[in-house]
Amino acid sequence: MKDIRPVIVLLAALTALEALLFLLQTSAELSTIREGVLVGFLFGVPTLLIGGLLALRKHWIVMAAVMYSTIALALDLATIVQEVNQTAPRGLVLTLTVGSSLLNFLIMILGGRCALTFHPGEPPPEDSHPHLRFPSSS
Repeated sequence: MKDIRPVIVLLAALTALEALLFLLQTSAELSTIREGVLVGFLFGVPTLLIGGLLALRKHWIVMAAVMYSTIALALDLATIVQEVNQTAPRGLVLTLTVGSSLLNFLIMILGGRCALTFHPGEPPPEDSHPHLRFPSSS
């Protein structure tokens, strides 16, 4: 399944970009629990997704990456709106957030294509409808 390579590369690039953004966002103090949740979402989930894609190579993990990037894109858009509405918007934070949004969008596109594509080496899905014989056919 070579279609997952771009998704893995994009997730790794997204994690690196989010690390830069996390280091720049020192103005807002978060509680320990909120910071733990944020760090887990920004770094833990993509790392688990990359590990799962490398180890298991299943389509449902790619779909989980698409769902993650959808949520992350919504958070990026909220960050962009919040940054633009400040009296002195920080250009570097805004640029990195737009880059993160683009990476999340690409993960959604490429991951969705990968998750919804049937590969010839995989067994076809089982037929969920039983083949019933009518009494008149015996």
